[in-house]
Amino acid sequence: MYLSVAGSADRVHGTVQVPNSKYHAHRALILASLAPGTSRITGLSDARHVQYTVGVLRALGITVEVDGDTAVVHGGRYRPHRDHINVGSSGTTLYFMVGLAALADRDLLITGQKYFDHRPIGPLLRALGEIGVDASSPTDCPPIQVRHGRPTGGTVHIAGTLSQWISALLLIAPFATAPTSVIVDGPFNERSYVELTVRMMAQFGLEVVASPDGRRYDIAPHQWAHPADLHLPPDIGSAAFGLAVAGIRPADVLLTGLASIDPADIDHPEAEFLRIVHEMGLPMAVDAAAGGVRITHDGRRLQAVEVDCRDVPDMLPVLSTMAALAEGESVFHHVEHVRLKESDRVHAMLQLNEMGGRLDFDGTDLRIQGVERLHGAHLSSFNDHRVLMSLAVAASAASGRSTLTFPTAYRISYPQFLDAMGELHVDMQVEQGPARPTARRLPPVGTAAAAGQVTGAEWIRRWAKERPHSLALVDAAPERTTRMTWAELDRAVDKAAALLLDFGVAAGDRVAVQLPNCSGFVVISAAAARIGAVICPIMPIFRQREVAVALKRSHAKVVVVADNFRGRQHDAELAEILDDPAEAELAVETVLVLHLTPGVAHILPSCANPDVAWHAWHRAAAWAQVDRAALDARAPKPQDPAQLLFTSGTSGEPKGVIHRHESLSRAAWMEIEQLPLNSTDAVYVPSPLAHQTGFLYGMWLAWVLGVPQIVQRTWNPTQALEVLNEWEGTFVQAATPFLTDLVREVEAGAPAPHALRIFVATGAAVPRALAERATRVLGATVCGAFGTTETGLAALGSPADPASKAWGTDGRALRGVQLRIVDDDGRRSPDGVEGNFELTGPTVFDGYLERPDLTAEAFTADGWYRTGDLATIDDGYLRITGRVRDVINRGGEKVPVSEIEQLLYRHDAVGDVAIVAMPDPRLGERACAFVVLEPGRTLTFTQMQRYLDDAKVSKSYWPERLELVDSLPRNAVGKVQKFVLREQAAGLTPQRLAAVPHTDREETLDDEHPDNARWTRKPHRRA
Repeated sequence: MYLSVAGSADRVHGTVQVPNSKYHAHRALILASLAPGTSRITGLSDARHVQYTVGVLRALGITVEVDGDTAVVHGGRYRPHRDHINVGSSGTTLYFMVGLAALADRDLLITGQKYFDHRPIGPLLRALGEIGVDASSPTDCPPIQVRHGRPTGGTVHIAGTLSQWISALLLIAPFATAPTSVIVDGPFNERSYVELTVRMMAQFGLEVVASPDGRRYDIAPHQWAHPADLHLPPDIGSAAFGLAVAGIRPADVLLTGLASIDPADIDHPEAEFLRIVHEMGLPMAVDAAAGGVRITHDGRRLQAVEVDCRDVPDMLPVLSTMAALAEGESVFHHVEHVRLKESDRVHAMLQLNEMGGRLDFDGTDLRIQGVERLHGAHLSSFNDHRVLMSLAVAASAASGRSTLTFPTAYRISYPQFLDAMGELHVDMQVEQGPARPTARRLPPVGTAAAAGQVTGAEWIRRWAKERPHSLALVDAAPERTTRMTWAELDRAVDKAAALLLDFGVAAGDRVAVQLPNCSGFVVISAAAARIGAVICPIMPIFRQREVAVALKRSHAKVVVVADNFRGRQHDAELAEILDDPAEAELAVETVLVLHLTPGVAHILPSCANPDVAWHAWHRAAAWAQVDRAALDARAPKPQDPAQLLFTSGTSGEPKGVIHRHESLSRAAWMEIEQLPLNSTDAVYVPSPLAHQTGFLYGMWLAWVLGVPQIVQRTWNPTQALEVLNEWEGTFVQAATPFLTDLVREVEAGAPAPHALRIFVATGAAVPRALAERATRVLGATVCGAFGTTETGLAALGSPADPASKAWGTDGRALRGVQLRIVDDDGRRSPDGVEGNFELTGPTVFDGYLERPDLTAEAFTADGWYRTGDLATIDDGYLRITGRVRDVINRGGEKVPVSEIEQLLYRHDAVGDVAIVAMPDPRLGERACAFVVLEPGRTLTFTQMQRYLDDAKVSKSYWPERLELVDSLPRNAVGKVQKFVLREQAAGLTPQRLAAVPHTDREETLDDEHPDNARWTRKPHRRA
């Protein structure tokens, strides 16, 4: 198990009850056990350490009745039933009871949890020996053998290292047969804890006379404790975590049970903490009416502070967290004894450096230079309750996700910690499995066919039930990042589904969505799926003409648009469409506007069409009432349509493709199986959710797998690497430009994405040189793949493949898919021979929306889908060689376009390249290379010729024109729109092939020869 914490800069808000003091509880219980008679203690903490003390007292024969937060203790002689007692993991119980065990009527062995075997208490054992208590251990560590018998008293010296050692001597001294004097030597740490012991002893009738400097304590012998009734005060040590999280994030937090923020008014050894955080600028105020202390601010930074840790040693971990995000340098003096606690807490908190903190320890002082933000990390709590809680608070304000080992250690001292953080809307929960998971498992569906029987929203229901608090969605917008758990996502989907029902959406109705990658897209898509509606994504880059076509063809009744995205008013553009009389046949009845710009007031656009109702999404959703049974009654069947997607239009007018729930879930599972992916992955989604790559192999894939999806709103490689590292993205499927940008960013000095393990390159053939380079630079496996909107993925590489196959081909057929290469007459081609690529499988669509003519063209007589690509299959691996429409027929000779593009891409001056045909009156077509140069590089037509000549490429394949361009036209998912380039090339003419040196002669292409195969050779003249 591990504690998972999702960081955020959002406001923490809520009310938390501060529990009662465990320091008082230990002492009150022990003192009551020594007092013959009945004592009543109310406000008892349920911390596990306190439970260990109760258990030890019961083992000693003391009756302790606990009812809620009240303990009734019947004190008297210690009469243990066994010869050993176990103090569990409570250091306080161990130290206090080592001496007091001598008051039992038999010898005892004191043990604890296994790691106590390494906790040195030699100085305490020797001091007890000086006053006549026979407590010994050959290792100076537990187990401890204690012989029964009252102490003899005397003068004893003890180091002031730990207050618990001094308190242990004070607690046993009144029962000695002679006076006892306890003298503290050396540095005196934690004096306030000793003073608490003295005050509480007095409440039970035991007298201790302390010197003014607290260095000497005189205790009379033969004392008897008297019963007492106590109500325990609030625990500042627990309140500290609520105060800390309210200090490092914007806050509106009420901590009830605290009546003052003045340390002088509070009976607690850690009350000084309140003065320190006040000095740091924490805006605390007593709210008498609410019965607590309130912290309210909009994000002010705390200030650095200087602290003497001898006063508040247990507060070092939580103060370190606050100081890590404070302005300036904080210094913590005298921290040596803090290293003797449950763990070496100084070095444990140095883990803040792994989160981007700036901590330095010189052996005496801990110095912390505050930073503006931390980032997520995998951390160890060392099974130390205060370290766990302090680092968890730090992680709650970090960017990204953090994990911590020993996630239940908080129960030792603050059992309500996790609930309290939940009340303050801090996202942390205990997860199953190791913090750095290595065990990889798949969801329990078994096969692709079984996965196909689960509809889209059913996946969310499943994970909300099985792992409600696990991270489901990260929305990485440029200005802020938000996240949702599976339970939160499920509730949001219910709310959105109820809203769609309110607007009359029925099963089979189309809901059009023109949104960028954001949580709203995910929620609305799942909401449509939940009630059997069909989601119709529209690319955010589409303008009025394309949007109008999509709305007309889809017959969408409800449209959801953004108010403003990348400088465009999508809602205003939609209003323009709906006001156009030429679009009167549109079926749109309701428009919902999703507000994407925080802090900017939004006014719905003016629309004159009286038949369309406009609503702001957040307002409409606020009054939607969820009827869970009504939603579940509308759940679709796996065979029902789920998605209407328009093809990306790289070669002409977009066509409508409908996919069913079963084909989408099955397609996702087939990829999961092939790679394979597993429950430890996190799916990063930079590709548009409105395109099949982002929709199916981002969002839907994460639903099926039950893992987080990390959606990035606008593409920015710098932010992409930050997001990948902060949220530990392990898998991404995207087009070549995304891969290129990530590689360049890392090569420029940005940190590589440390968790990324698989990048599936789709949309267009990935240049092999880029794939090899990316594998080295990103440290991830790059896999080639082939898929279409109509079919989903058909072929895919795998990390298990040889590298040259994983990224050097377009992969192997997924399970259930069949691939074939045929010639122009439909006959199968032998292995390795180029031909027309066709496929069939369980995820192929049924046909184009309202276009039976195009559907008929897309399928062969025996039902195979014509991809329109040229390819070869060799040893089961597919290699796309070009599009049928991209073939350049140069006087009867077909130019291998893909091969020449791959070769040119390897030139160090070439950043991107595409080759298309130029019409030619005599040869029919010639090749034109459109090239994007690398920054600062040059390439001439002659240099290109020489490069190809050095590569020994047949001159009939050489491009006969070089066009340098700033960028290649691509659609939103990275596919090169070659039809655009062909239009540009239509007016171009060939450049003359210059003489190119080759061995000892020059060659030029004889364009006069009709078959273009004869070469004239001229003697090479050397300079």
